[in-house]
Amino acid sequence: MQIAPFGAYGLSISVLLVSIMLTVGGVSLGLGYALNEKRFKEFGRNEIFQSLVNGALVGGLLVMFTSGGLVGMLVNSVTLANGTSANCAPFLQYNAAICFAYNYLAGPAPYSYMGSYHSSVLSSVTTVITGLIPLYAVLGIFRTFLSPVLSQIQSAVQVLGAAAVSVTVQASVLMFIAVSALSVLLPLGLILRSFYPSRKTGGFLIALTIGLYLVLPLSYLMNATIAAQYSLVSGQASLFTLSQSFNGIGSSILTYANAGANTTGIVSALYSVGGGIAAQLSDLISYLFNAIAYFIVCTFLLPAFSLMLTAISVRELSELLGAGGFFGKLSML
Repeated sequence: MQIAPFGAYGLSISVLLVSIMLTVGGVSLGLGYALNEKRFKEFGRNEIFQSLVNGALVGGLLVMFTSGGLVGMLVNSVTLANGTSANCAPFLQYNAAICFAYNYLAGPAPYSYMGSYHSSVLSSVTTVITGLIPLYAVLGIFRTFLSPVLSQIQSAVQVLGAAAVSVTVQASVLMFIAVSALSVLLPLGLILRSFYPSRKTGGFLIALTIGLYLVLPLSYLMNATIAAQYSLVSGQASLFTLSQSFNGIGSSILTYANAGANTTGIVSALYSVGGGIAAQLSDLISYLFNAIAYFIVCTFLLPAFSLMLTAISVRELSELLGAGGFFGKLSML
């Protein structure tokens, strides 16, 4: 089911308030001329002008954000230009960019982008964590010799856990935007902009809605383009290979110990079974550094850049809607 612009009653309330404030402005202007009061004249002219602006905003935003409107066609053409396809819940499908961004971040199934299928960032993080945890348990048998490696794995799991939390929060924010941007924030902004005391707040909410609904999800297309240039599949496979190798060493130790072999026999068994373990550990550490760098970029740095683009767009739109002073000193940045 698609979410209509302005919600169930937002359009009716916005039109009613425009009519009321237009009437108030006309009455104030008339009293100003009747009483020859300059302040009434200025207030009346300003209210009439702002009411006409609000009316234009209501009509323009309705045309832009309605189903099949200008915004929908623009977002769909940009998002689906590279053969992009993703499955979403019905409430996410109204905005193709939000649907794609959600699948890129935390979608349960692979999505298609730039001619190939990719797993979501959350799925990739989970895959690496599920490979490291059993490996850590196996390496724990050799804690005396592999303490530095175990420390690296612990740090990696902590960073990956933070990355998973970051992605989950971002996906939840996108879901909130999909549900409430057009049906709650936009009509609320139009309503608040109708009154003189809350005019700047209303203009800011309108700008914020446009920024969150359009700029933020579209910026994730750029993030996905950058992330698509890298692959962690081979590294993930090496985790399971290394885990199996250490499982084999552990099994050999137990076999020789149960058979009553002396220390020399056990050491010989370790040497014969684990000849390539040092190289695999080196590959593991290299992979962990690469994976951590990759997920830090995908879950912290690129989203920060997306937020920066969104904030800039909201600031500029706020200026156009007469809410530039809402940012205070931040508008100077």
